[in-house]
Amino acid sequence: MSTSSPLPVLRGNRGAVLRRDGDALVLRRSAEEMRIPFAAIARIRAEGRAVAVELTAPGGAVPAVHRLDGVSAASAGVFASAVTNGLPSRPRDAEAVDGSTLVTVEAVTESANERRARWAKRGAITVVLGFGALSVAMGVVGGNAATWFLGVMVLIVGPAGTAVTAVGAGGMWLAYLAWFLPRHGITVEAVRVSDTTDLLGRSGNYAYTDTSGTSHRRYVKGSAATVPIAYHPAKPATAVVCHSWGRKLWDTVFCLGVLLFGLALLASAVVLAIGTFQGAYDDAMTPR
Repeated sequence: MSTSSPLPVLRGNRGAVLRRDGDALVLRRSAEEMRIPFAAIARIRAEGRAVAVELTAPGGAVPAVHRLDGVSAASAGVFASAVTNGLPSRPRDAEAVDGSTLVTVEAVTESANERRARWAKRGAITVVLGFGALSVAMGVVGGNAATWFLGVMVLIVGPAGTAVTAVGAGGMWLAYLAWFLPRHGITVEAVRVSDTTDLLGRSGNYAYTDTSGTSHRRYVKGSAATVPIAYHPAKPATAVVCHSWGRKLWDTVFCLGVLLFGLALLASAVVLAIGTFQGAYDDAMTPR
């Protein structure tokens, strides 16, 4: 059974994480998760902004070492010292085992939420870099203060419009599901399993079970003991709360407004860029 630990969680390069889980260390990388029992560790060293976990090895064999680079130097020292104090004592005359045989490795399967977050991050970076290049090109092509100012405006309005459009499009997809699933999906009663109170009122997680017996959870605003949930027959994790006709209409109109506002911001950025490249603002700073 896992136990909590006051040790810091070490976060290194490329999202790698090293943490203590009971009497073992867990090293998680992008493609795999490695569990290293304390019995397999000969020593652990803090090397500046890196931590090296050296495994036990039979006499004469080269011990395997697992490193985590890019961590906080202060956290690395605390972590290494605490783990060293927790390692089991070994008789000096005992033959060392091959620690590599005690280490278990599991492939890391990326969840749908993690995959969406990764693509959203890449998309945001691409959009900002793209509009940044466009704004610089506008300033260079126009060659005056007005076009440089318009380039800055495009750099602000373009990513903002993209973000608002993405939010609106996501909202429209949810609005579509809110209309579609109650009519063509499977409706069940979800039971409240956790409760949260914040400035916006009460909310919580509600659990429901699909036809295969698998349990799913849905975060819902409100305080009711149960709520009606409609889920997709082929994708039971895709579910919506069954709201009234008026509530669904309001959500649809609101999300459509957000989408149109985002598209309007994008259109204004495109118009400014096209006008700059066509020379519409070349004489903007010329006295009349």
